[in-house]
Amino acid sequence: MLKGRAPSIAARLTIFYTLGAMAALVLFGALVDWKAAANFDREHLRFLEAKSAEMQADLDEAGGRAEALLDEILKETGGTRLREYQARVLSGGRVLGETPNMDRVLPAPLFPAPAQRVGQIVELGRRTAARHDWLLATLPVRSAAGPLRVEIALDVTRDDALLAEFHRALAVFFVLLIPLLVLVGRWVSMRALSPVARIAHAAQAVTPTQLSARIPESPQWPRELVGLVRTFNDMLTRLDEAFARLSRFSADLAHELRTPLSNLSGELEVCLARPRGASEYRKALESGLEECRRLGGLVENLLFLARAERIDQVLQRELFPAEEAAGWVIAQHASGAAQRGIRIELSGAAMLNADPVLFRQALGNVLANAVRHAPDASTVRIGVLEDSVGAEIRVSDRGAGIDPQHLPHIFERFYQADPARNRGAGQGSGLGLAIVRSILELHRGAATIDSKPGIGTTVILRFPADSVAAVE
Repeated sequence: MLKGRAPSIAARLTIFYTLGAMAALVLFGALVDWKAAANFDREHLRFLEAKSAEMQADLDEAGGRAEALLDEILKETGGTRLREYQARVLSGGRVLGETPNMDRVLPAPLFPAPAQRVGQIVELGRRTAARHDWLLATLPVRSAAGPLRVEIALDVTRDDALLAEFHRALAVFFVLLIPLLVLVGRWVSMRALSPVARIAHAAQAVTPTQLSARIPESPQWPRELVGLVRTFNDMLTRLDEAFARLSRFSADLAHELRTPLSNLSGELEVCLARPRGASEYRKALESGLEECRRLGGLVENLLFLARAERIDQVLQRELFPAEEAAGWVIAQHASGAAQRGIRIELSGAAMLNADPVLFRQALGNVLANAVRHAPDASTVRIGVLEDSVGAEIRVSDRGAGIDPQHLPHIFERFYQADPARNRGAGQGSGLGLAIVRSILELHRGAATIDSKPGIGTTVILRFPADSVAAVE
């Protein structure tokens, strides 16, 4: 079952903006509603307290006669149909008087109990009757005949209607506001994401043939995207360099394969051009075999480099004396060096915890280069040095040296300082030092070169401290 696509960032921002704005508005509306209702309640209570004080004052002026209070109540509540309040006066459980028809709409049992102190209201009741909303209170007053109880029903219909109208207006406001918030949220999200769209548009210009294109850093990007733009440009730079190296590698590989194949093809064509003797056929086969071995060595070196680039490459570490492994390598090259009168000297000692096979291969490649470029009857020196941060294997010769412009590229695949790439002079395929660098990187070490034209060259193989064991 296929899952639906995740909502876009713009849709999420719109939803979050709308929900956030709605939550803020709902909170604001609830606060306004609570404040309005609280103001109405405060005004109602203030009216009832004022009415209680007014009734007590009327009684005191009339000498405590209840009839005077009844006359005042009837005068205020009985003369109009739009009464603001209705009242009933009771002495004990007996009704002394009330607003006309009050007992039919608001009987006495509906009212809350009175307070003990004159002018105090301890409880308010609510009642809806005769299409009116009433606020009920019971007020204690003093008279000449003893304590009286006044039950007041305040008509709050208009106030409740005003609150209800406010609620309806809020509901309509929210219903109409939701589409507006969605539209505004969509506009805000698109404006916020417009730099991302600019990045995507700039990235579309990057193609395999246009890796030099970059995302412009002006106009100024938002602070949150500056790091993204720089990281993307850095990635493009690395890709551009990788593609350039791949192109050079492909061209160099084609050249390396073409030379032995051309030699092999030429030998066979000459051999088959006319009948020849057994010795000539044998010579042609030996030449072809030599070219096949050369191709085989090239393929093996390329396979090694491919394996060395894998992160999961496992080193077969062993503890061994570096000088003994170096002596084995010297023995392999001693014969060829002796033919030209070249001496190979070894000095120093160190215990390495490394892959001995790869160590001998790396040192062998470096030594082969040193012997190849050393002058006849000269000395190639191998020094083994150990300190607190690791071990160094230095291979020095007194050859012609390397020009400074070639040094940064000397460990690249197929790179050779000799632009003529003269195989006849005995030069290799240009993979030897690339293999050396890969072996040292597998050991988390480094391979460097120091060369001065006319003085000589020194290649330094640096093994880190975890590859070095203390010598007792």
